[in-house]
Amino acid sequence: MKTFPANSKNQSTVQNEILRNKNQLSNQLMIPLELDTKDKAIGYFVFDDKSLPVGGQKYLSEIAGTPFTAELAGAKVFYGPILPSLQKNYEKALLKLADSIDVVDKSIHSDETSLWALRIADHMGLSKETIIQIKLAAKLHDIGKVVVPKEILTKPGPLTQEEWEVILQHPGYGATLLEPAKSLHSIRPLVRGHHEKYNGEGYPDGLKGEEIPLGARIITVADAYSTMTIRRIYRKSISPKEAKNELIRCSGTQFDPEVVEHMLEVLSKMS
Repeated sequence: MKTFPANSKNQSTVQNEILRNKNQLSNQLMIPLELDTKDKAIGYFVFDDKSLPVGGQKYLSEIAGTPFTAELAGAKVFYGPILPSLQKNYEKALLKLADSIDVVDKSIHSDETSLWALRIADHMGLSKETIIQIKLAAKLHDIGKVVVPKEILTKPGPLTQEEWEVILQHPGYGATLLEPAKSLHSIRPLVRGHHEKYNGEGYPDGLKGEEIPLGARIITVADAYSTMTIRRIYRKSISPKEAKNELIRCSGTQFDPEVVEHMLEVLSKMS
């Protein structure tokens, strides 16, 4: 990992290489990691990955509402692998980005999904460590949407085929964004797999049954229930009873029947 202090020639060179033009679209993202109040320098992780969409930085900036660019005065640019001392900062940055998606969506979807996933996992008797991992993965399950155009995320009506093709990429984008943090490696398959379907007709990999990680199967049910029962920009909410019926209807096709069974028992105990 290289650190480029403020106002150095090295920093200027890297900045010019990263953003030759503010409006230029690229596969690079700059995610702020820390604010050093002593010398008022902002730390960034420069993320360069061809699997991310062109223009991802522009979309991330729109969703987060902050111009995450190297041109900010006194910026320190951290370029390369994230050092252990900055791992936690990167995790915190991702959590803030997850919250930003909810703000754009005018919902509390990530927190709701995380809570339902925790309840299901706990009811299934999974280990404490596994429950913590599933809860975190559920919180970050939609993180890939930070590099999806805001107009698609907030579109009130049906999406076009082209727009759906973009949305279908967000689980993969999410897994890519988790890659720099070694502490998050165990939850990457859960984030990537949260839109897989039990019958193999989901995305992005078309996994089927137990090929899908258990944590991802849990998040799929939690995500669906949250989406159905809280109002989203693109759909109205339905009643808990209607949502339960939908889980039952799609058990064995979209959802793991065992996970649905546990979710229904959780809901029964809460009613």
